[in-house]
Amino acid sequence: MVTLSRATFLKTAAAAAAATVLAGCSTGPQGSNSAGDSSSSNASGSGAEKYTIKHNFGETTFEKVPEKIAVVQYWQNPDALLALGVAPIGAPIVAWGGNENKSTPWFDAKLNELGARQPTRYDETDGPNFEELAKLGPDAIFCPYGEMSKETYDKLSQIAPVVPAPEGVGSWAASWQQTTEMAGKMLRKEEEAKKVIEDVEKQIKDAAAKHSNLAGATFLAGAFDLKQNSFGAYTSQDTRPRFFSLLGMKQADYVTEHEGDKNTFFINISAEVLDTVKADAVWAWTDATGDIEKIKSNKLFSSMPALKNDAVVFESNKTFGLALSAASPLSLPWAVNETDILEQVSQAVENSKRASA
Repeated sequence: MVTLSRATFLKTAAAAAAATVLAGCSTGPQGSNSAGDSSSSNASGSGAEKYTIKHNFGETTFEKVPEKIAVVQYWQNPDALLALGVAPIGAPIVAWGGNENKSTPWFDAKLNELGARQPTRYDETDGPNFEELAKLGPDAIFCPYGEMSKETYDKLSQIAPVVPAPEGVGSWAASWQQTTEMAGKMLRKEEEAKKVIEDVEKQIKDAAAKHSNLAGATFLAGAFDLKQNSFGAYTSQDTRPRFFSLLGMKQADYVTEHEGDKNTFFINISAEVLDTVKADAVWAWTDATGDIEKIKSNKLFSSMPALKNDAVVFESNKTFGLALSAASPLSLPWAVNETDILEQVSQAVENSKRASA
């Protein structure tokens, strides 16, 4: 069994995505990109009073609530702002799982609801696009989720005040709730952020309650690797297991027992021991639908109880994969309301129980 840190895995994944599908300061003014300039009407004590936000690299002080906000890293960050009614003026291109707008369907739906325009999009294949960020002339850069070093933070801070991960939260580790909370602090909308989190969690739990067999059922989330004959399982530190846990499900015992410290979000399970890895339902990402039959016919994989019991939910749709991977207050409601994920997982659980009866 091999364990990987989130940073190591995502650096590798980003390079692979770039091969298949997939930073000088000049300033230039640009207007607010919120609906009706709603960012200037940020509630809960905005005013002109300065305020300070504590974070992983110290503190950032704002003289007033920022109106022109640029984003680094398209996972979570732009969605958290938009969920609070503020559209960023700049956001990275959604290179994997994106649509014709280089965006996502859930982001675009909320943008249309607010009557705001699409942000300027820039490429982040090689990390933060310092040049394009500087051209936008933002008065804040928002990036709680993603990879961030002190060197990168300092360089971004030369462009505008930066809001990175919360105190004690490392790269790629912020939950969507924490990212939303940081957006609330920056926008002086702390109570609104709290309500957004509560409302989204309630939506997901209410949707899950319609499938009573999900409560207490065990799950495994990850991907089969046909080259290495292994199953890569996400740990409780990852967004995907966090989603299934919010449904009332429980992480499979094997992962709980082997996941290691809080910096480990992924463990590689050899096919030779898959017969000992039990779960009522398995959610498995596949890069292509053609891989599904190859996985099912693989003699080593076939020993996995969930595969025997037809309890594996295979997913090859990149947009849906992004909705769970880049879990946010906008993507998760979209996932449960616009797809049949809950029905599929519920059926998988039912198949497992029927097989063990």
